[in-house]
Amino acid sequence: MRRLRERGHDVVTPDLPLGDPSMGYEERTQPALLAIAEAADPVVVVGHSMGSAYAALVAAGHPGSLLIYICPRMGGFEPPPGAPDTYREGIPFPADRPDGTSVWEAETATGTMYGRLSPVAADELVRHLQPMAQPAGDYPLDGHPEIPTALIYAADDELFQPDWERFMARELVGVEPIEIPGGHFPMAEDPEALVALLDRLAGELAGRAQSA
Repeated sequence: MRRLRERGHDVVTPDLPLGDPSMGYEERTQPALLAIAEAADPVVVVGHSMGSAYAALVAAGHPGSLLIYICPRMGGFEPPPGAPDTYREGIPFPADRPDGTSVWEAETATGTMYGRLSPVAADELVRHLQPMAQPAGDYPLDGHPEIPTALIYAADDELFQPDWERFMARELVGVEPIEIPGGHFPMAEDPEALVALLDRLAGELAGRAQSA
């Protein structure tokens, strides 16, 4: 956030109520839509990992938005026969608890997702892990919204297969994916490089929107 602000961007990072299994996708996106309701256009909505499904809804619900995915897992899109595998083999995703939520255990999260980070950075992320739940109801978008979009994937993503990310970018989103080095959390692994890329892409997407 600090690096983006230093480049002249206003930044908001609203928390979404992802731990309530009774809430659907649209209810969960309301805090983000409220946070950007009065923002000056263009608004660049950035979604990371499974948050990308919500980012698409936020961008679709705020006219004039631009959209950037980072290591995304899209909502409402089932892989067709013959598509690449989505996940890396052997990922020990946490099981659902009786209340319908799940949360990563600290040791498993560190070994699975945060192994490329420094112990200090990994510990900080582990301390902020929150329970999550599958949303109620179906995904409300039928296909990808017609919004200027960029998709970034990590060459050594610990969770998602790069072949899947490339397939998804071309077949679902209709863009050529951008590969960056590193793992699933570039904002922690190399924040300066990611911010520079986001800054460049925001300008390119804004130019594309103006010429459309």
